Amino acid sequence: MKKIVTFAAVFVFILFLTKIANQMPPEPAPGAAFSLKAQKVVQCSSDQITLVDVHGGQTHLEKDESWPDCSEFTAGQVLDLYLSRGEKTHFISVDASPWWRKAM
Repeated sequence: MKKIVTFAAVFVFILFLTKIANQMPPEPAPGAAFSLKAQKVVQCSSDQITLVDVHGGQTHLEKDESWPDCSEFTAGQVLDLYLSRGEKTHFISVDASPWWRKAM
């Protein structure tokens, strides 16, 4: 009986670890050197952009020609940005942040 209980406990533990591993966030876009999660655009111009995270921290970036037009960023929208570094910041992709990241 003791062996059955031990085996069942190990099996449940492995299932629990598998569930946690499957909840990991997706990998960033290919070629991304870094990502900025849960960011709001507060200032945008043709060569610079300022982002604010949910904790109030500001990030100021110099943009290259790969960035979309500033009109594509709506006020109050929380975004996950995938970027790469160079002389200026290169834009790779953007996704809407999931609801749970906005609440953090």
